[in-house]
Amino acid sequence: MASIRIGLAGLGTGGRSLPQAVAKTTGFSFVAGADLRKEAREQYRAEFGIQTFDSVEALCDLKELDAVYVATPNPFHAEHAITALEHGKHVMVEKPMALTLEDCDRMIATAEKNHVKLMVAHTRSFNPPIRKMREIISSGQLGRVTQVHTIRYSPWLLRPREPVEIDTELGGGVCYRQAPHQVDIARLLGGGMVRSVRAHAGRWSPENSTEGNYSALLEFDGGVTATLIYDGYGYFDDRELIEGDVFSGAKQSGPGQRLRIARAEGKLNKDTSRSGAAFEIERGDGDADKQPRQPFFGLTIVSCERGALRQSADGVFIYDERGRTEVPCLEWSGPLKVELEDFYTSVTEGRPVLHDGKWGKATLEVCLAILQSSRNKREQLVVHQVPSPY
Repeated sequence: MASIRIGLAGLGTGGRSLPQAVAKTTGFSFVAGADLRKEAREQYRAEFGIQTFDSVEALCDLKELDAVYVATPNPFHAEHAITALEHGKHVMVEKPMALTLEDCDRMIATAEKNHVKLMVAHTRSFNPPIRKMREIISSGQLGRVTQVHTIRYSPWLLRPREPVEIDTELGGGVCYRQAPHQVDIARLLGGGMVRSVRAHAGRWSPENSTEGNYSALLEFDGGVTATLIYDGYGYFDDRELIEGDVFSGAKQSGPGQRLRIARAEGKLNKDTSRSGAAFEIERGDGDADKQPRQPFFGLTIVSCERGALRQSADGVFIYDERGRTEVPCLEWSGPLKVELEDFYTSVTEGRPVLHDGKWGKATLEVCLAILQSSRNKREQLVVHQVPSPY
């Protein structure tokens, strides 16, 4: 197969990374999309010259289509992925893979029955510094991992949200929508095999009746531990953790404050979210030169027997008996490019998908355990874990 013809299910802001990544990646052509909203179909058709459909079923009926990227709302991930898989299309699905472990099993079984690939695109564990950390860990130069700490502060709850995004029962809130990234990072670096989860999730926003923060302790087989902290209320800018004080002057403000000002001025609504304008407000003017050169999803620190690792602005810092050295990473080309490259290799060469359905199910199991532990105030055992794929 010279080129994989890929379609997009869900023509919103979340799916926009796909055509942008396809334009930078050899071996793909973006040919079609599906969305219930007429305006979204018209916008994508005009901007990218693709065929558009008003249902995922109609999209998957297209013979000139090899794969589908599922970026529809969380409650539909399983249904739409299974539809594509049953049509013989390879599938990449956004996080979370599904809302239940039973739906994960259905997706895995459908992919196996139809002999097609299923990839769970947890994009943050594909970030070059995270992959470089895993490479260093796998080399054994620092000995075994002893603990992982990952911390993320963001203005997630300040961005305009659709009702489904802030309804926990429909896969809303940070435990469904953000925890998969952190859990995936911790599992990849810690070896994959989580044994138990103890966590607390909070609802501190008077405007949103869903989880906006959590703290979790993961114990892995062999005694490795990982702590996960997420805060989505938008007061602290976690880029300071690797860049120092990224804002100069008393009048400068961080992403959360910019969103609060925009909200007070009436500049934030669902349309600004769909168009990506909310992210432009969040980034602000004049901050481009202060962005890390590598993608940054909070700070991750890995402790090993003979040293430690953490991200730097350009790659990874190694701390050992010689002091601190920096290992640069290849220049980042934006979200989904690395994922598409792995997907292409898997499809065209018949190799296993690294982040396959079983990996995605294991990550979802930990996310569900965070919610359950918070509700019952008890440690939760997890039993569907799989080892890190590399």
